Amino acid sequence: MAVSGYAVIVVAGRALDTVSYEAFSVFWGLFFALAGLIDGLLQETTRSVAARHTPSGRSLPAPASCARPMSVAVGFAVTIGLLAVACAPLWSGRILPDGENLEVPGVILLAVGLASYTFQAAVCGLLSAATRWTTFAWLISVDSAVRILLALLAWALGWHLLAFLLVTVIGAATWLGLLLLAPAQRDVLREVGDVTTGEFIRRTVKAMLASGANAVLITGFPVLITFTSGADVAPGALAAVITAVTLTRAPLLVPLQRFQPALIVHFTQHRDRILRACALPSAIIVGTAAFGGIAAYWLARPLMLVFFDAELVSSPPVLGLLTAASASTALLMVTGSAAHAAERHSLYLGGWAVATFTAVALLLIDVSPEARAVLALGLAPLAGVIVHLTVLAWRPTLIPPSPADSSGRTR
Repeated sequence: MAVSGYAVIVVAGRALDTVSYEAFSVFWGLFFALAGLIDGLLQETTRSVAARHTPSGRSLPAPASCARPMSVAVGFAVTIGLLAVACAPLWSGRILPDGENLEVPGVILLAVGLASYTFQAAVCGLLSAATRWTTFAWLISVDSAVRILLALLAWALGWHLLAFLLVTVIGAATWLGLLLLAPAQRDVLREVGDVTTGEFIRRTVKAMLASGANAVLITGFPVLITFTSGADVAPGALAAVITAVTLTRAPLLVPLQRFQPALIVHFTQHRDRILRACALPSAIIVGTAAFGGIAAYWLARPLMLVFFDAELVSSPPVLGLLTAASASTALLMVTGSAAHAAERHSLYLGGWAVATFTAVALLLIDVSPEARAVLALGLAPLAGVIVHLTVLAWRPTLIPPSPADSSGRTR
């Protein structure tokens, strides 16, 4: 996933002029930020369905009132698509360049892409809960491959910004391939959760708000820095810092974001010692980011100059600090997954909300865009980590009764 993101960004940097490239980067960030919000459905589907599976993989019985994630996805898809269209005046004119008549096509692509991604999120959640990791990985890989191939085609044929907007959203339809080409996997679509439909929707909305904050700090950061920089910033002026943020965060955060369901399953299986279960992934993240930051300081700029024009490449200190800063967000993803698995949905949301508000505050400081990015991405997520760990240490789990419990199952 991270490699495919690199490839598409590199191809876009070659195929588009600076203004169009910046518009593509922000549209890319907007789509994946909103897709990250929808990932709350993926995460709650994973938790809810996984909670009904025994360690041997057998599904426990559940009352008929329990939620069916694929049915719930229909309502979310329609709602999200309509909201994307309704909110278009707030973003389309700011993101898409004047004079190219791309506002209407851009809005349509975003709305349809997000509606389709809603179903993809539900399918990925069901596959994760059933631990069908091979099929899950296949789905994610095809999603990435489709984007790379279309980006290369657009570059070869000399297509412009509209083609790259299509490249951004096209992978969200990959779930249709599962229905058409993998009939043996269709049974997973009938799985149900461990709570009623109303409770499932309520928990999903909380998970969406938290995962949306997650996505703002990861893939949606170009949108955030664009809107906090003021309208007087010249077109293309933020292209270098946007490129630096996107590329330095991809190696650690994009794979972790895609496979966050595996973390949720891991913590669900270790809810009795949830803080101890955080230790190993956290240590791996800190070590990886430290090594990556040192490597980025020495190697990132020379490598980027091979693929990008000089005006799109930041200095070695900025590239090294941004790479190291990715550890902060990764740690927040780990503690957030632990809170979610412990059924502390309000805590999960609260930690990410604190991190996002702190990031916005740091982005409003009157310093260079590079300095604001380093401060926001390095410090803000740690505030959310402190919130998660403090509450989990005080009271690790808060597991309310559910319909599945009333059928005789004990947790």
